[in-house]
Amino acid sequence: MAKNKFIIILLLILTASLVAALSSAGCTAGTTATPTPSRSYNVVKTSNIVDAEGTQWQIYQLTFTLGGGANFTIDLNLTDGSEVDCWYNTEQPTTGGSVGFQVKAGNSVYYPENAPVSPVASTTSDRFSFTTTEVYGTSYRLIFHNNLAQINANETIYAELMFPVNASGEDSIFVPLGTN
Repeated sequence: MAKNKFIIILLLILTASLVAALSSAGCTAGTTATPTPSRSYNVVKTSNIVDAEGTQWQIYQLTFTLGGGANFTIDLNLTDGSEVDCWYNTEQPTTGGSVGFQVKAGNSVYYPENAPVSPVASTTSDRFSFTTTEVYGTSYRLIFHNNLAQINANETIYAELMFPVNASGEDSIFVPLGTN
């Protein structure tokens, strides 16, 4: 009987030791998680204008700051034949320019043509225009990416977008809430 008590107590001690070891291993693994890069944005100004031909246009001016490795996307839902004009400028980076930019329509890279799947570093500013076509559809995604690996290596970007007001009255521009 004493031998059975000894075995039970030994098993309880071994079980408690095993649970403690697994718990501490789980805590250690949790502390080495990679932090998510930060991103913040501000809509500086929006306005509607009418050109000499009577076309109504929306203008959006935005600033956003991207931590290293972060993306900032702007989704546009337009009608066929809509003209889009955009320019952006980064604050003068000490790294010599680390912001990549591209426009995607579905899975196709629309701008710059023949660009790799992930944006690559480019100049500190760019201007582009395009017209939506049936070939690419009417949903476009503008993607800005901070190519710096250090999560706290922030880049601040100023962008201005101009496109026709959606005739249906629906919103044309969306900023997804996620950080990547």
